[in-house]
Amino acid sequence: MSTAETYDRFEELDAGRALGDLSLEEVKEWKKLVKDQQSEKSSDFDWISVELEIENSETCPLPSSLVTRLKSTIPAFTKIEARDSSPTKIVSILPWLGWAAAACLLFFFNLPDVDTLVQAPELTAAQKLEELVRVAPETQRLAFSPASDTYEDISGEVIWNDDRQEGYMSLVNLPINDPTKNQYQLWIVDPERDELPVDGGVFDIPTGSETAVIPIRNTLQVSQPTVFVITLEQPGGVVKSKQEIVVALAKS
Repeated sequence: MSTAETYDRFEELDAGRALGDLSLEEVKEWKKLVKDQQSEKSSDFDWISVELEIENSETCPLPSSLVTRLKSTIPAFTKIEARDSSPTKIVSILPWLGWAAAACLLFFFNLPDVDTLVQAPELTAAQKLEELVRVAPETQRLAFSPASDTYEDISGEVIWNDDRQEGYMSLVNLPINDPTKNQYQLWIVDPERDELPVDGGVFDIPTGSETAVIPIRNTLQVSQPTVFVITLEQPGGVVKSKQEIVVALAKS
């Protein structure tokens, strides 16, 4: 092979090396030729390949786990450079850039990463009620009755568990309220505690809620309550109800 043919073959292999598509045999051939062609060799192919990669790449966000893995590869390339500082040891960074591009595609197609935690959706009040009944069969259930003719269409029940201090109200046909004018408030009567009922929380009935499931938010711990009373109060509720408007009650 003439000198010109040898150099042409070297350039062909060097271009393939920069693009990262040499076979094992071609890499061995390139290593042999690079020693003889070192005086003419340049890093033009490396710069061209990097420029092409940059021009055809788009910025994309990466998950933190992939960023960490990418950063961890940088010292490896630095060590290779430091171990052999001779001009003949030129390492293409194209494979590394290709791996980064693959990481972008991974994120783009929303493929889950191994360390990505998928947060479970928050259960609705109705789902929490069903779960309470399922896991705690000893849960107390009392039916609501209307307290006056104004609320005669009201029905529903209260579900309460002492051990878990958790409960819900399932209310049917409770009139919609305007939170800027008034709000419903639950009161829990616990004879074991004291004479004053415990505040069970303020709540609203939004438009379109024929059946509403309301979580009970008792401010104090209660044990074996005997009566649950719903009143209509001023916005934000009150500390002590005058019970001027009693809506419904459930008692054992």
